[in-house]
Amino acid sequence: MAARIGVGTAGHLRSGLFYGTFGIRCARVQHSAPLSTWSQLKLSSTSAHDGRAKPPFSSPFILPARRMQMRHKSIFQHRWFHPESAPGQPPKQSYRVFWTMTFVLGAFSAAYIKWIDPYLTHRAEMAALAEKQAASASTEPVFDKDNFLPFEIKKIESYNHNTKLITFSTPKGQATNLPVASALFARPADEEGGPKDDKGNPVVRWYTPVSDASQPGEFTVMIKKYDTGKLTPYIHSLSVGDKLAFKGPIKKFAYKQNEFEHVGLIGGGSGITPLYQILRHALKDPNNTTKFTLLYGNLTEDDILLRKEFDSLKQQHPDTFNVVYFVDKKKTKDSTVQIGFITKDAVMKYLPSAAEKGNKIKVFVCGPPPQMKAISGAKAGMKQGELSGALKDAGFTEEQVYKF
Repeated sequence: MAARIGVGTAGHLRSGLFYGTFGIRCARVQHSAPLSTWSQLKLSSTSAHDGRAKPPFSSPFILPARRMQMRHKSIFQHRWFHPESAPGQPPKQSYRVFWTMTFVLGAFSAAYIKWIDPYLTHRAEMAALAEKQAASASTEPVFDKDNFLPFEIKKIESYNHNTKLITFSTPKGQATNLPVASALFARPADEEGGPKDDKGNPVVRWYTPVSDASQPGEFTVMIKKYDTGKLTPYIHSLSVGDKLAFKGPIKKFAYKQNEFEHVGLIGGGSGITPLYQILRHALKDPNNTTKFTLLYGNLTEDDILLRKEFDSLKQQHPDTFNVVYFVDKKKTKDSTVQIGFITKDAVMKYLPSAAEKGNKIKVFVCGPPPQMKAISGAKAGMKQGELSGALKDAGFTEEQVYKF
């Protein structure tokens, strides 16, 4: 249909051009040629309707062009006036319609690829981002401080030979927005089928999420399996789709940005998670001025948790973060890895003087009970307990130390 319309329109345009051009040429002949020239024109002056003779034509602009003969035929040699283009015989120009449609479709495709498609993609991305931000900004809390709520496992990743990263989905896609530093109580969602303590109650332990608290829709905990433990073997046996119950948050220490000039972090084993929570939160702030030093003890280099994350943070913040790893067995020549325990000498070597810094320094400690006893002294239940060990020997006071 479109081709027929195009051909018809072109035919009308050419007919118009024919009459207009021919009229102009006739006007030129009329003004320049004598009357005898016009007498050579064979004109049909008899009407087809009434047979009466018509007067001579007074204007060349109304001459019936198809009935005229002219010696000067250059106008008829133009490609538009070939015999096949005569009125009543539409020109064969389907190839022109084809190329016109090809050009139009090509131009539309180019416009779609350059402008329309990126625009639609951008709109979709912005809509998805807005949805995530709306979920993150939800005021409804993810956890309950008084009751355990079940959370479904979304993803499980093996971190090393005895540690897994387990990601849980939040019920309405919200972010946890957990304060720093805080943790969560965990227990089996299936109270009957899960492990029990000596009194027959479900085993409860606390864990610190290692994921960004502003991440919508999920949170991740790092679980190290202890063969003699009661809960960690059970958690390691769970699969994607299973559930674990959480309650909280348990607020540990209300960290304030740039409150201290220097912060010492001393950890061991899976006790590194609350220290990592503080460190990442602080270094994420572009206005952070606090300097951090991490002393992290493990049995072997393979047992060092979050090592890639710590090394990356050190590379990104060389002026505000330093890390030293302590192991019993070393297999590389890495200068950041030392053989031995975290002792008084190590504390005095890598941390600023407690006496000089006063209340401008804070040391956070978290690790297995033997390490806690050797470095800071054990906690007294939920209380901090008396300070002892390497930190006291190095001159630190109870006000300068916090035990997780």
